[in-house]
Amino acid sequence: MQSSTTSVRTIMKPPAQKPEPKKPRKERPQLKQFKNAVTKPSLPWAIVAVAIVFSLFMFVQYRDAKTKLQPAAATKKQVTSLVGKVDKLAVIPKDETPLVITVSHAAQVNNQTFYRDAQDGDKVLVFNKAKKAILYRPSTDQIVNIAPVNVGANTTPVQ
Repeated sequence: MQSSTTSVRTIMKPPAQKPEPKKPRKERPQLKQFKNAVTKPSLPWAIVAVAIVFSLFMFVQYRDAKTKLQPAAATKKQVTSLVGKVDKLAVIPKDETPLVITVSHAAQVNNQTFYRDAQDGDKVLVFNKAKKAILYRPSTDQIVNIAPVNVGANTTPVQ
């Protein structure tokens, strides 16, 4: 005899579990440390950066004010080069530095004989010791006029 047994297997699923509610995430302590690391040390660097920018600004202002108040160094070079150019064209005194005047409004002074042929931008070199004035035109590199100068108490300046 044969025995016949059949077995039925049933697979039962475990009872469905409810998913656990998600817990609110807590910030990691590392993140807080990172935020503090960025904000706290950057404050002194910001102060240093502002101080450097302010110092640079003040240095530029100081240098500009110094050149405006003491233009003698720059004009000394200009006078020396101008005297060198005029010295090639005429005999000028070597023992004195001239007073250099730039003609800015030639139309106003052309009624005077010395300035009759003057143009705007011409230079007048006045040598007080030698009592000599030279009207020089830098644009064409030529002497326009040479005249004696009367230096005394009765002279009035030309405006």
